[in-house]
Amino acid sequence: MSQFVADQRSAWPHRWAWLLACATFPLIWWGGFVTVTGSGMAFVDWLMPDGYFMPLFPWFQSSGGKFVEHGHRLLGMLSGLLTIALLVSLYKGEPRRWVRRFGVGLLLGVIFQGVLGGLRVNLDERVIALIHGCTGPLFFAACAAMVAVTSPRWLNSPAILAGAADRPRMGRLSKTAEPRLLRLAILTTVLAYLQLVIGAVVRHSALMTADQAGAVFQIAVYFHVLVALAVFAHVLMLAHKCFWRGVAPLMSASLALLIVAQIFLGLSTWLVKYGMPEWAVATFGEWPYRNTDSGLIQATIIAGHGAVGSLIVALCTVLTLKVGRQLGLQSSTRPAVKQTIAGAIA
Repeated sequence: MSQFVADQRSAWPHRWAWLLACATFPLIWWGGFVTVTGSGMAFVDWLMPDGYFMPLFPWFQSSGGKFVEHGHRLLGMLSGLLTIALLVSLYKGEPRRWVRRFGVGLLLGVIFQGVLGGLRVNLDERVIALIHGCTGPLFFAACAAMVAVTSPRWLNSPAILAGAADRPRMGRLSKTAEPRLLRLAILTTVLAYLQLVIGAVVRHSALMTADQAGAVFQIAVYFHVLVALAVFAHVLMLAHKCFWRGVAPLMSASLALLIVAQIFLGLSTWLVKYGMPEWAVATFGEWPYRNTDSGLIQATIIAGHGAVGSLIVALCTVLTLKVGRQLGLQSSTRPAVKQTIAGAIA
């Protein structure tokens, strides 16, 4: 019955959710370019850059900071329009009330991000830029979650369509393993996001003019390294357990590869911006490309480090949802309760 109901749904909410997620990821990457290149104040006004209505600004004729900053604004506008299209498709073809409300939350989130970006320019406030950089990954993770909950695989889960005895062994979780895996997924997601926040402090505190900026930067760097080790270990554990228990195995493998790539991106970012640590200079010599973060390749590496971190948070969020859903469906043994759960999510 669930299969039949799922097949009658409109496919457009899932399609719009995918388009929104695919537009939001480069928006976050481009936002990193804005920070790295110092283009946040290329314009001194918002909504009307240099007197132009924002979509009509001659972007391709601009250069330098204005090209970078206005590109970020255009991507933000695209994400906003796609969010509106997603919400319309949800109210036309999505019967689940909580998913429709989730879409409203996404619209409020993208509006909030746009207002933060405008306040950052109008007030020329670095702290707002830091907050803007921390809330962007949250919006991207929410977009990824919307992709998951509108997908046919979510609706046609074997946990609904078949009994526990009929599912393949790889897809079953024991009664003791289920809660532990969910706790691990939640903790990993929280740690991954905390690492993004600390990374934003590292990026922005070095550009602040306050007297305590140097001390904040040093403390943030130490915590960034410590939390990175914790995130690395937890992500690998989560990916391993999800892969071998059949919870989104392809996503789990991708997550493991991403965290390894993220470590190399983090090391490369440090070398590009600050060179070799003093204790390593005696052994390896001085890094010849120190303080070259303004170059295109270097800026790409630094911005990519933040973007991949956001992607890790998004994947951890989706895995947490999948584990939690499987736990909720498999933990009920009474047919009436199981039928109620299936009806609520269908």
